[in-house]
Amino acid sequence: MHDKPGIDRHLWEIQPIRDLFIFTAIAGLLWFLFELHSVFLPVFVALLFAYLVNPLVAYASTRWKVPRPLTVAVVMFLLILAGVGIGLWFVPLLIEQAQALIQKIPVYAHMLSQRYGSLFGSWSFNVKDLLGRIQDDPMATLRPLFLGTGQAFGLLGQVLGVTANVALYTILIPVYFFFFAWHFESMSRFVVRLIPIAHRPRVLHVSGRMDTAVRGFFSERLLIAVITGVLYAGAWALVDVPYWFLLGIATGLTSLVPYLSAIGWPLAVVIKYADIIATGQSNGTDWMAIVLWPSVAYLVVQFIESWVLTPWMQSRSTDMSAVTILIVVFVGGAVGGLFGLIFAIPVVTCLKILIEEFIKPRWLQWVRAA
Repeated sequence: MHDKPGIDRHLWEIQPIRDLFIFTAIAGLLWFLFELHSVFLPVFVALLFAYLVNPLVAYASTRWKVPRPLTVAVVMFLLILAGVGIGLWFVPLLIEQAQALIQKIPVYAHMLSQRYGSLFGSWSFNVKDLLGRIQDDPMATLRPLFLGTGQAFGLLGQVLGVTANVALYTILIPVYFFFFAWHFESMSRFVVRLIPIAHRPRVLHVSGRMDTAVRGFFSERLLIAVITGVLYAGAWALVDVPYWFLLGIATGLTSLVPYLSAIGWPLAVVIKYADIIATGQSNGTDWMAIVLWPSVAYLVVQFIESWVLTPWMQSRSTDMSAVTILIVVFVGGAVGGLFGLIFAIPVVTCLKILIEEFIKPRWLQWVRAA
C-alpha cells in the first residue's frame, strides 16, 4: 500500500503507468534491435553460443577449478577443429553432389516435360530452357543484370558487401563469444543486482522457466538437426537415392524448424523418380524403388526423431500444440525470414510464460471480482 495520497504520487509510483512504461521500453528496445539487426547479429549469435555453453564452462570452473578463460579457449579450439574437419571431409562431398544436381536439373526437366508436358503446359519447357542457358552460358544469361553502370556497380556493391560481412562476422563472432563466455556469470550477476529486491524472487523464478525452455529448445534442436541429418543421409544412401548426402544434410538442417523437415520426403521421391527416368533404368513404374524405399527410409528416421530423440531430449518443454507451433512458425517466417523461422518458437514460449506468470493471474482475479 502507498502511504501518499493519489494526488501526491509520482507517475512512476502508479502501477498501471509503470507497467505501461516498462512494456513500451521493452517494445522500443526490440524495435531498435530489429532495425539494426545487421549490426547486432554477430553480437547476438556470439551471446547465444556463450549462453548455450555456459553450463559446461560453469561446471568445469566449479567442479574441476578450471579457469573460465581456459575452458572457453578449449571449447573454441574444439569448435574450430570440428569446423575444419567438416570442411575437409564433408563440404567437398556436398559441393560435388550440388554441382552434379545442378548439371542434371536441365536433363530432369527435359525428360519430365516430355512425359508430362501436356499436363503442366509450357512452363516446363521454359524452366528447361532457362536452366539450359544458365548451364551452357551463365554470363550470357546474367548479362542483362550488367546493362548500365548503375546496375553493375549495384550488383558489385552487393557482392562486395556480402563478402565483407561474412569476413567481418567470421572475425567478430569468435571475439565476442570469447568475451561473453568468459564473463557470462559476472554479467548475469550484474543483471540480477539491477532487479529490485522485493521482486527478485519472482523475476528469478520466471527467468528460470524461460531459461529452461529456451536452452532446451536450442540445445535439442541443434543436436537433433545434426543427428537426423546423418541418419537421413545414411538411410537414403542405403536405398540408392541420388544426392543422398546433400539431401540428407539439408533435410536435417530443416529440422531446426519443427515439421519443416517433411519437405525432404517428396524431394527424395521426385529426385529418385527423375533420376530413374533420365538414366533409362526402367520405364518409371518401379514404384518400390521410387516411392516405397525412400519413404520407408524417411519414416524410419522420423520414428527415431519423434519417439527416441525428442522424448530423450525433452523437447516438449515448449508446451505448445502442433497447430500452434505451425502458426507460430509461419508468422515468424513472414516477419523475420529464416531467423524468424528459427527463433519464433522460443520467443513465443517466453511470451507464453510471461502471460502465465503476470497477465493471466490478474485477468482471472479481475474476472472473479467482476
